[in-house]
Amino acid sequence: MTRIQAFSTKPSNTRMHWLLLIYVCLGFLTYVVTSPVTYENVRGTPYNVSYDPRAITINGVRTMLISGAIHYPRSTPGMWPYIMKMAKNQGLNTVQTYVFWNIHEQKPSVFDFSGRANLSQFLQDAADAGLFVNLRIGPYVCAEWNYGGLPTWLNQIPNISFRSNNDPWKTAMRTFVMKIIEYVNPYLAKNGGPIILAQIENEYNGNDQAYVDWCGSLVTNELSSTQIPWIMCNGHAANSTIETCNSCNCLDDGWIDSHHKNSPDKPMLFTENEGWFQQWGDAFAIRTTADVAYSVAEWFAGGGSYHSYYMWHGGNNYGRTAASGITTIYADDVLLHADGTPNEPKYTQLSRLQHLIANYAQVLLSQNSTRTPLPYWDGQKWSTGTQQFVYSYPPSLHFISNQNDNTFGVLFRNKNISMTGHSVRIFDDNLNLLWDSTNVSDIRSDNTEIFPIVIGPLEWRTWSEPITSNLPVLTSLYPIEQLKITNDETIYLWYRRNVTLTQTQSHTLVRVETRKANALLFFLNGEYLGEFDNHDHSQGSLTATISLDLSAFKPNQQYLFEILSISLGIDNGIWENNFDYKGIVGNIWLNDQLLVNDETNLWEHQKGLIGEYFQIYTEQGSSKVEWNTQWTKGINKPITWFQARFNLDHIVREDLNVNPILLDARGLNRGHAFINGNDLGLYWLLQGVCHDSTPCCCQQAQINCLEPTQRYYHIPSDWLMPENNLLTIFDDLGAPSPGSVGIVQRVVVA
Repeated sequence: MTRIQAFSTKPSNTRMHWLLLIYVCLGFLTYVVTSPVTYENVRGTPYNVSYDPRAITINGVRTMLISGAIHYPRSTPGMWPYIMKMAKNQGLNTVQTYVFWNIHEQKPSVFDFSGRANLSQFLQDAADAGLFVNLRIGPYVCAEWNYGGLPTWLNQIPNISFRSNNDPWKTAMRTFVMKIIEYVNPYLAKNGGPIILAQIENEYNGNDQAYVDWCGSLVTNELSSTQIPWIMCNGHAANSTIETCNSCNCLDDGWIDSHHKNSPDKPMLFTENEGWFQQWGDAFAIRTTADVAYSVAEWFAGGGSYHSYYMWHGGNNYGRTAASGITTIYADDVLLHADGTPNEPKYTQLSRLQHLIANYAQVLLSQNSTRTPLPYWDGQKWSTGTQQFVYSYPPSLHFISNQNDNTFGVLFRNKNISMTGHSVRIFDDNLNLLWDSTNVSDIRSDNTEIFPIVIGPLEWRTWSEPITSNLPVLTSLYPIEQLKITNDETIYLWYRRNVTLTQTQSHTLVRVETRKANALLFFLNGEYLGEFDNHDHSQGSLTATISLDLSAFKPNQQYLFEILSISLGIDNGIWENNFDYKGIVGNIWLNDQLLVNDETNLWEHQKGLIGEYFQIYTEQGSSKVEWNTQWTKGINKPITWFQARFNLDHIVREDLNVNPILLDARGLNRGHAFINGNDLGLYWLLQGVCHDSTPCCCQQAQINCLEPTQRYYHIPSDWLMPENNLLTIFDDLGAPSPGSVGIVQRVVVA
């Protein structure tokens, strides 16, 4: 029998002491449950990461995670500390990145973690800035990245079927994922590092439930040693993972309601609030600041506890990393431009919201939101709102939302509040306005200016790519698909064979079975005849049809027929039993003359350019060819290289991360530009067309109609020297005015 001693009703010092202790403990317990945490609180010390229905927890503490996507290979190591600092200052406490398989393992079992692939340095820079990390391993990542991040050598694995319950795929995927986990182990939370979340797969919407279950078993078993939660985004999710949202607005599109119904035991995570991307041939598309701000504010109003911009900093597709039809500049209309300058008014407007959310994180995470319909004035009377709500977090915060397209007055606590369409206003309990998604009147948007820093035209020299060479060739009866030969180690492949012309007409119809996002240049005995290109952001076969003038040639005479195939990106949409290809994938006809299966005229295939082979864009390689200083002879000449040097002795501001250097490609056509041996990516002065219809997805308008889709190309600060910088251009179509090319600096003036 337990003996119970009753408390006296008379206060005593002992009793008051215990009451005070209980009060302090309860207060501490409340703090443990609701107070936000930053990486600075746990840096270098092993800590626990878990979750409850409301939020991700750090050492049992609910934590508001305000994140942004920053892809390490879309910037450079010299830029990372600056970008992290800007992210931290703007109000982020988390960085989100994919892991890009095809930059780490370009050849089977040969791994590269150097330069832009130095993932450990990127993680360290995030940690140094006090930022958590969500590591989205995939390893399929989509991301408008070449082949969705998959290395093309996977195509050659017998019987492989990507992203499915297929043994060769699962073996390859598991091997890479485990390699990455081994590599990042020091940066996991259990070891005091910044990684608190990880992702398996990416946007899987297929019908292979066995594959989804296998991904889940990988998380439950071999990946359980990471001791962090795993997510699967925007599609099917295994039971052992948290499903997350990718959208323009995860509240208005119904995702939040669906999540409450289907996953009530898991927190709401928004992994991609879409900033979208640019495509060649389209005018620049934008998403308004008001729309982004409305989406983010509604997410936190509705109970979201993790939000990530996709992208926060889009960066650039340096080298040959862009997917089919995607520009070198990536997701530029986001909070931090691709060149590293703030995109105003977005940067400041969302910074204000994020700091507000962080300041009120404790009260937000201590409860679920209470949504109440608000009366709105329909022009004649107050009606019960079906799209006008207040999301309340007593005692201190109220989000008032108008989800309708039109402006309405809404009634809250007997106060008539005017709400524009698709807007959120945040008030404290005294109805003081704390933030308005539509009000950016005090933020200067013209915050940068461009200044030339190389005075006068560059002193070019030129060298033309030879038609024939001593490089090794592969012969066959039929043209061979490009990636089988190049393994995507170059975007160029020469196809050559002799032909005897049966007719020499001024309009000779040439047909080639090829692929989307591919260019074909045609030559006869070294003479350039014309070009076909398709720059669709998609994949699939097509028949290229072009009319060539062969009237200067003679019938019944043999000529060397050449086609230079140029990959304009491998598509990023990859599914089971699905491969993308490049180059020539079938037959070729000159009029009705079929140019295959002729043992007397075999096809020769040469991988890459001679200029690439000698690396003439480097200091050492540039001396291996004879340059012509009479560079005007190279004007409008296809497959021609240009080279010049420049100094940085006229820069306006010293910090080249804050005030970046850009290549002004005006006067060029299409090709690749190199700075001190580093490939800036594809340039193309292709005119951008504005369409009658609204742009895709989250974007609302297009600007700069009929101007080049992209004129300026970012030069990373760590690729530059104070003087004697080597600029090399390869223009495959022929540059009309190389003298117009410039080096400029974008200077932040406000």
